[in-house]
Amino acid sequence: MVYEFLIPVVMIAYLKKGSLQRLSETEIRKQWVFLSGLLIQLIVMFFYPRVWFINSSFAFWIAVSYLILIYGSWCNRHLPGIKLFILGTSLNFLVIITNGGRMPVSLKALERADLSPYIPLVVEGVTKHQPLTKFTFLPFLADVLPLRPPLVFSSMVVSPGDIAVTLGISWFIYKGMVRSV
Repeated sequence: MVYEFLIPVVMIAYLKKGSLQRLSETEIRKQWVFLSGLLIQLIVMFFYPRVWFINSSFAFWIAVSYLILIYGSWCNRHLPGIKLFILGTSLNFLVIITNGGRMPVSLKALERADLSPYIPLVVEGVTKHQPLTKFTFLPFLADVLPLRPPLVFSSMVVSPGDIAVTLGISWFIYKGMVRSV
């Protein structure tokens, strides 16, 4: 969801005389921590369900990646938007970890977002998602909010945590671009 809002945020920042150069000069502590957490998530998502080792330890690696991201964010909590990013990441971590390592997704929300072809994959367990059921813990934190164009480029179902992450990153980029030198 994040990339959907980056273009408007950058455009608004440019209109306010912002610059990507200023953003690039933002001092981010422990960058390697962020990169490690993101890299672990990308590897796990790419190789699941292709590699039995990752398939059998999916929940563990997802938990590790989230904890690394939260730690890296905490080290940078002084930056604008990062506390909101921490909140969103923590909400997603909480719902994922309490539901066995996968993000529950509402099948009705998938239908409303015109993503019905994705439903069999969710039901079969081929994705990072699992169906939201009456047994799902913290269902209000799951992927339950359907979004369709023109709000986003392509249809998707998001969680409250995804929205907080997106707002946090957007605020970080905006403030980083328009800050005074």
